[in-house]
Amino acid sequence: MSVKTLTTDMETISDIIQVEDFDTQQERELILRCQERDTDAMGTLIVQYQHWVYNIAYGILGHHQDAQDAAQDAFVSVWENIHKFQFRSRFSTWLYRIVRNKCLNVIDQRKRRKTDPMEIDDSQPWVPLDTVTPEQEVLRNEQSEILHTALGKLKESYRTILILRELRELSYEEIAEVLGCTLGRVKSRLHEARKALKAELERIDW
Repeated sequence: MSVKTLTTDMETISDIIQVEDFDTQQERELILRCQERDTDAMGTLIVQYQHWVYNIAYGILGHHQDAQDAAQDAFVSVWENIHKFQFRSRFSTWLYRIVRNKCLNVIDQRKRRKTDPMEIDDSQPWVPLDTVTPEQEVLRNEQSEILHTALGKLKESYRTILILRELRELSYEEIAEVLGCTLGRVKSRLHEARKALKAELERIDW
């Protein structure tokens, strides 16, 4: 089975159950198997990371179908380039960089089509990563809609860094590696992004 097929057949995000994190050795073994062109190992990596990848893409793009397309393209790119991964960084850091680049490609395509790159698709909330009551879920969905509206009004660089830091909880050093910038630039951009998000949330009276 090809990786294209594997990514096309991914479950809908709302049906994904969080899987137990791999330890470092397990992940290393899977990556080594992928480098030997083991599609079963790649399928396992996809299951492990698909909701993370989708949430990053959706946070940047704000549109369900575009996020799914970017996630699929990212995994295909991982499969095509995993032989280049040399374990000098965390696999997730390398993967985040690929996802971000795929999202930027989507944004560039939108601009060429002269469509609004900040259009928000509110039909698909981010994946809840824990169990909540129905009342909490309603509140979370309402908050998610408001948050996405505010994020959609920010420029891409602000949305990206907020997602990496606040939602994916990457360290400053990891973010610097993902974005290809200095540690000082990460801190200053994150400060600017938080101020911009706060201002947008205040405008919609959150």
